[in-house]
Amino acid sequence: MSQHDTNQDNHLADFADQVLQGKINTSASSSDADMVRLEETILRLKTTLPSTNAPDTAKTKQMLVRLKARMKREEETEKIPFWKKLFDFQSNPQVGMLVVIAAVLILAVITVPSLEFGGGNNPTTGTANNNANFLIGGGIVGLLLLVYWIFRRK
Repeated sequence: MSQHDTNQDNHLADFADQVLQGKINTSASSSDADMVRLEETILRLKTTLPSTNAPDTAKTKQMLVRLKARMKREEETEKIPFWKKLFDFQSNPQVGMLVVIAAVLILAVITVPSLEFGGGNNPTTGTANNNANFLIGGGIVGLLLLVYWIFRRK
């Protein structure tokens, strides 16, 4: 912001303060057309808006009671159970990723003991069985990641 803009802002602020205090009723500057329009806008706002400074105490109390009642109503209508917020995968994608990781870990724990690592007499049959298990496990992991990818928040 340049020094000229700061001076114009300060001048406009001073003008608005004087108008609110009732000291000025006409536009004060004539050098800048934009400044004249802004000053005229301030004068129109002063004449258009009501000049009451603050509401009386009864109105203030009534406004406060209404505000508290509305806040209470909004709190009651927006109550969402914790478990629904926790498992809302659209607004909380990290929980969805944790569920996918947990499913992969459970799948790994279940399938690892059934794998044969070639400890038998014929290593070629264990290798074929081992590859099939890895393909099935990889397919399930891929399927779980695909499901997560589809249901993630976009």
